[in-house]
Amino acid sequence: QTPKVFFEISRKSCKGTKKGHQNMGMAASQARLLTITARIHDVEYQAQSIQSAKVQLATQSDQVYQDYLAALDATTLTVKDYEGNVITANFNNLCGPDAVLTGQQYALRTSSNQLIVSDEIKEEYDDFMEDIGTNDPYAFALYVMNKESIGNPEGGSESEFMENLSASIDSVYESHKGENTTLDNLKKSLDDMGDYSDLSADDKKKYKETLSSFKYQLYKSYGAEIYNKSTDQNDGSSDFDQSDFDYYVQIFKEIQAAGGGCVSIADYNGIDGLHGDAANDSDWLQNMIKCGKITLEVVNTDKKTGEVSLSTTAPDSDTYVDYTTTTTIDKKALAKAEAEYEHAAKEIDRKDKKFDMDLSKLETERTALTTEYDSVKKVISDNIERTFGIFS
Repeated sequence: QTPKVFFEISRKSCKGTKKGHQNMGMAASQARLLTITARIHDVEYQAQSIQSAKVQLATQSDQVYQDYLAALDATTLTVKDYEGNVITANFNNLCGPDAVLTGQQYALRTSSNQLIVSDEIKEEYDDFMEDIGTNDPYAFALYVMNKESIGNPEGGSESEFMENLSASIDSVYESHKGENTTLDNLKKSLDDMGDYSDLSADDKKKYKETLSSFKYQLYKSYGAEIYNKSTDQNDGSSDFDQSDFDYYVQIFKEIQAAGGGCVSIADYNGIDGLHGDAANDSDWLQNMIKCGKITLEVVNTDKKTGEVSLSTTAPDSDTYVDYTTTTTIDKKALAKAEAEYEHAAKEIDRKDKKFDMDLSKLETERTALTTEYDSVKKVISDNIERTFGIFS
């Protein structure tokens, strides 16, 4: 029909006549029809865009739900104490001097076999190795507890420090000789072996084990006396603390067992989004263990010699350290996850309702346009019939 209209308009110039006015009306109707058609197409395009947005909204809704489930399933590294209490695990409560009391003792070792220690221990260890340079854990403990008094290590030499300590050990043993059968037997075994440098490889190994046992038993029984004699505090004014002494001995043995020296936990502050305190950050520790940069070690101590070894363990199989569902130990985490989910769900629902309202408006407009389109189309058709009736 449209070609007929334009054919008719171009065929005749009827300005000022009745037929001319009819043809001008036909042109206006055709222009209106084109406008309506364009608007219908625009409305349909808008509706399609909204439908696409609703599909994306549905995908977003599913993602929000998945995030909520992930939050509920999230795990936290935890440690369980003797009484069965489960708390968040970090460096301090696993490996520090105030570690949680469990059935095991733990250490953290880096992939380069360095033991992770407190900043204080790292500083003391470096100073001790620079000033003294020996692998005697008991000497290290005495050095840390009163390094300015024992053999004047800062101004003296390694030999001066160790000679002073050796003399103190001999003096303490002689004063208790015959009181401790175990110590007496160990001392006799050492004397019977002779000079260490003349021993075979197997005998040297046996000598070291015997010497370790002797020192372990001696310090366990008379550590305070050795400390007092080494620091010239024989007047009863000793400030010796057995628990501190045992801790320094133990941590030095662990450093030796690790095989690569030590690194301070403070060196990790600020890594992986951490804000300054790796020692108390469970998320950092969990991530480091999971990615293999740090291994969790069980500290094994020989009851006879006091020697220490490390064996790797994992939270998935360990008796006391485990990955626990976060929401079971942190009610705030559960409340936060639920609040975030509800907020996101409400926001999505609000958008969805707005899209539905917009679609309803567009559908109403499309219906009106379609009705007008049909009406204008009929007017054009009637005009064409009247115009072509001239030739009939």
